[in-house]
Amino acid sequence: MININLNEIDGKKTHRVGIIGDSHLPYEKGGYLEFCQEQFEMWDCDTIVHIGDLIDHHALSFHDSEPTLQGGHGEMLDARDRLQPWVEAFPELIMCFGNHDKIPARQLTKIGMAAEVWMKPLHEIYELPDSWTLVNNVVIDDILYHHGETAGGVNGFRKDSMERMRSTVTGHNHSNFGISYTATNDELVFGMAVGCGVDNDAMAFAYGKNFSKKPIVGCGVVIEGQPYVEPMDLGIKLRRI
Repeated sequence: MININLNEIDGKKTHRVGIIGDSHLPYEKGGYLEFCQEQFEMWDCDTIVHIGDLIDHHALSFHDSEPTLQGGHGEMLDARDRLQPWVEAFPELIMCFGNHDKIPARQLTKIGMAAEVWMKPLHEIYELPDSWTLVNNVVIDDILYHHGETAGGVNGFRKDSMERMRSTVTGHNHSNFGISYTATNDELVFGMAVGCGVDNDAMAFAYGKNFSKKPIVGCGVVIEGQPYVEPMDLGIKLRRI
């Protein structure tokens, strides 16, 4: 898995980045694709990043799988079909590998089989175009974009940026959403959590039915280094303090 610095590749000094949250296909929220399209068009984004967990791989999970859902093969075919509108909407995209994207390879490793020998690359399995670049992380305008396994827990995205002392953009924790700044005498950095695009009513997420904090559906944009988050209107009452 590669790490890239986009500025070194395209030579641009600044970018207008749209960030898609964890989509967990085929269990994404209805209308999430259109929401991302609208936001990125409104912000005039020229670069698109998917923050990871593109695919759920629920049937292959290390945790208990919901017995009423389809098996691994059916889930793969369903996710592949649902991917096509995303490819059409965003023909060029940088995708950060998430922990769910890695599940098939991790399951092979668990039984002592090398994934690079026994498994097709994700590009081939899901028929992704070559214009979709799959990375471990990407630096754009000196901001680090990565899925965020190391940024878990409540406000983990803030801790992640503080420990690195650099601006970061992450996903992973579906109930984290927002921007937090940290300052020293010499620097000001931010941590941004972009939420997710999951359908919380899907049985794949039944494990969280008793969680007090629910997924926040939304996306993020970073415009020439300045971060913003955009929540999707789900008809939920917004409490104002």
